[in-house]
Amino acid sequence: MATFKSFKEFGATVEAMNKAIERDRKLWALEMAKRAQEIATAQASADLGGDPKFSGWKPPLDTHIKPIPTGAVLLPTRSGAGPWTVANQGRHTGNAGGFSGPGVNRSTGLTARTKSGGLRKVRATKGRRWNGVTKGFHTADKAVTKMELELPIIGQRGLLRTERQFFDVS
Repeated sequence: MATFKSFKEFGATVEAMNKAIERDRKLWALEMAKRAQEIATAQASADLGGDPKFSGWKPPLDTHIKPIPTGAVLLPTRSGAGPWTVANQGRHTGNAGGFSGPGVNRSTGLTARTKSGGLRKVRATKGRRWNGVTKGFHTADKAVTKMELELPIIGQRGLLRTERQFFDVS
């Protein structure tokens, strides 16, 4: 147990510990971001059948760590942002700004139908194809839930390591 001869000596130790916490904070944040990246990749792999990629899609569900002044942030890559959104929310789930299906007319934005009610082929050019509606897996939501459970423990461990350099902390 640390014993101090004066409050001034105690204050100097606390100040030194605060400087060490500020110095080590980015290291803890980087450690937390790396663990978050592992969690995100594992969750994407679990939801998409073994690898973090949709079958037939070129871009995988990738993430990268961006350092910021107060620590680090986990973000999807530019090519991985779309697949992450589809994995989380689904595709063409509604409220998509008037996109109505394969027979959408470019000038009116409505779906063209024949007399019998079938879809009319109105596209002269092969534009954006209709791949149907897919339900999301809530991949990012599940990953964030796991991160909220695991990452604070990493931060607490880092803080405890730094505190132990200055005080007897259990």
